[in-house]
Amino acid sequence: MANNKKKRRSQAPIALVYFSTLVAFIVIFGAIAIGMINMLSPKTERATLSTESVESVEPTDKNNQTFLYMVNNDEKGLDSVMVVRFMPANGRMMLVPLSPYTTASVDGNIQTLDQVFQSAGASSVMNAVSEVLGISIDKYMSMSEQCFENLCDNIGNITYEVPENMYYIGDDPDDIINYSKGEKLSLQGSQITMLMTYPKYKKGYSQNVAVAGELMENLINSGFKLQTTRDNLDSIYSNLLKESADKSFTQNDFTETEEFYYYIMDNYDNPASTLIPTGNWSSNGYKFTIDGTFKAQVKSMFRVEE
Repeated sequence: MANNKKKRRSQAPIALVYFSTLVAFIVIFGAIAIGMINMLSPKTERATLSTESVESVEPTDKNNQTFLYMVNNDEKGLDSVMVVRFMPANGRMMLVPLSPYTTASVDGNIQTLDQVFQSAGASSVMNAVSEVLGISIDKYMSMSEQCFENLCDNIGNITYEVPENMYYIGDDPDDIINYSKGEKLSLQGSQITMLMTYPKYKKGYSQNVAVAGELMENLINSGFKLQTTRDNLDSIYSNLLKESADKSFTQNDFTETEEFYYYIMDNYDNPASTLIPTGNWSSNGYKFTIDGTFKAQVKSMFRVEE
């Protein structure tokens, strides 16, 4: 028993040495760690300030741009045409949907945008739209129905109330529309295409224009509220560039404006609004001529200098 007590007493100094060493190690390590933190903190602060400066960049009117988007069908004709005025300083995206049957003067001949597209391509449509509205267009993009539908699905779906009883069976067995007035739909990209191109609206093709504007306005406004849209904006745009058929857009164009899309998302609700063209339809309903009043309205709403 006495021997056991003696052993425990003899171990006490050794334990004390271990404990003292441990305390000394903690003190020394702590001092080194604090020194490293102090050395690194200016870099961290600079990085934080740099991030804040990027996020706080505010656009001006110089950052306004006008884009033209076209959706073409399998018959190489136009489904829809959309002019978008991007005005980040005002938190606005003005949408002007145009019928493919909108007329323009091309080389002295009156043609519809659809005819221009089929004979001369997307870049000529851009020139025709510029002439029709009396404004310059910065960039254009033409995409297939599938590309357009993928874009819609990547942004998100929208809820839509059917404006009238709708029934139609297209050449493709999948192109079937059978909706009742007032029915509420959660739309995917393929349904958006069908509603935009539905050939039997009671008001004729002017209704296609109104529906296209309403659907795109809702899609942008709802999509810009989603965190997934913000997180995936770069990949959404990259996929669009890869899938679109003809365009003057580049990845660099998006890089230069990306921060302004985030600026709108962070500071504004419902940035998209629609401006429906006014004018006259021909007696057969296949040609639409925009009037001078609407041209003046576009310049005013787009904040375009004379």
